[in-house]
Amino acid sequence: MKKAIIIVVCSVVGMLVSATAIASKVNMPREGNYEFDFCTVAQGKSMSVGEKYFVSGYHIVANVKTDPPGKPFDRSSARCYGTYMILNGKSQDLGICEVVDQDGDKWWMEYHGNVEGNGGTYTAATGSGKYEGMSIKGEYHLEGWPTTAPDAAFQGCNHNKGTYKLK
Repeated sequence: MKKAIIIVVCSVVGMLVSATAIASKVNMPREGNYEFDFCTVAQGKSMSVGEKYFVSGYHIVANVKTDPPGKPFDRSSARCYGTYMILNGKSQDLGICEVVDQDGDKWWMEYHGNVEGNGGTYTAATGSGKYEGMSIKGEYHLEGWPTTAPDAAFQGCNHNKGTYKLK
């Protein structure tokens, strides 16, 4: 009887592990449109001279979420390094994000902020796995939230949309 219970328990655990592995596979069309929210918390170091000159180097940790769930890039995670500056009253923002999906495949997002300082555009700089050779044309809109920590430079969920094509 004990042996039968152990076999049943092991079978159930095996089925659950297999179902979880199958569910975590990212299955997305080879090309199409996308929309997602890129929810960030950033930490940075900055320096400034008056109101016209400011520079900050920052590190971002982010989660990617689609609505409804399961769309391209859903449930990915990212880390970014970037620079934001205001030089003579004009804003500039640029950086690189490494985005990883549930399969462990990665792509690098090279972004550039617009002069208004409220968003920008990005492309894929490189990728691995399914993202190797991917082309992407995306834009983002910044939506800042109140920060919860004294060392948080900013946080919020930035809406993204665009088109992509896998190789």
